[in-house]
Amino acid sequence: MKRNVLDIEFPSGVKHLYVNGKRFTKKDFLKTVELEKRRDKKGRFVSLAK
Repeated sequence: MKRNVLDIEFPSGVKHLYVNGKRFTKKDFLKTVELEKRRDKKGRFVSLAK
């Protein structure tokens, strides 16, 4: 089952986090969370300049 990255907090004191078969550093994880916030209902990215 896929986990929604938006529901997960990056724990303190950890260098890497493994979610959905991918390993994230804190920097990569925060970038992924920001991108996931931009998805619409169908799973496609929406542009910020509308």
